[in-house]
Amino acid sequence: MAKRRRRSRARRRRPSLVLILLLLVVAAGFVTRRVLAPRAMHFLSHRSAAPAPALGGESPQPNPAYGADGNLTDSDRRALDRIVRERSGR
Repeated sequence: MAKRRRRSRARRRRPSLVLILLLLVVAAGFVTRRVLAPRAMHFLSHRSAAPAPALGGESPQPNPAYGADGNLTDSDRRALDRIVRERSGR
């Protein structure tokens, strides 16, 4: 029986290619999750909001609540201040 045990140890199989590939995939997934995912989330959540280009070369329609210079008109500013005061409880 001693000979059989020695033979089984000598005939030890090396890891299959599938097992090696599986370990590489698991390691790559771990690295991706721990290193690349936080960077991607930071990039996606901290991008500056760029204005969307107008379709067909048309300029966007101005909002009537704003004056010609892009600021709120005086009446709209007073209405906004009144709403803010009402909602804040003052």
